Amino acid sequence: MKKITVLITMLMFAFSTLALSQPDDAKRIQKFMGKMNLTDVQKKDVEKIHVDALKQTIAQKAKLATARVELQQVLKSDSPDKAAIEKKINEMADLGVQLHMIKVNSWFAVNKLLTADQQKTWKIVLERGPALQRQRMMGRMRGEHMPTPRPERPMPQ
Repeated sequence: MKKITVLITMLMFAFSTLALSQPDDAKRIQKFMGKMNLTDVQKKDVEKIHVDALKQTIAQKAKLATARVELQQVLKSDSPDKAAIEKKINEMADLGVQLHMIKVNSWFAVNKLLTADQQKTWKIVLERGPALQRQRMMGRMRGEHMPTPRPERPMPQ
């Protein structure tokens, strides 16, 4: 029982780290979008996509936080039900996937609005995003603060 509780706690920590590692991405992308020479219509449409994605992200994070609380309740019961624990963990995993898909869907929605030249620039954001996120995450794990590199700087390999 103690091993299951430790495992569950570790999984909850991993999911919460995933969910909370996103905020800098939106700011970085917004700053980068300013350099893409968007038309006024494109800016308006991108802003709408961004706001919609932000609303969805907030709602999804709330669902994930609620699921964490519910999992804690199941774990604290006098006789924890393994099936209920597994179901709740799977629910949390699905919520995490949906959270990431909000970001992916917004990226593709923005891409549809762009000209061919703008799409080339936008692709740089997509290629560098995961690498930057891993770099920041590793820095956080070591207790370092990693500033977000500017897009014009080459990424270390």
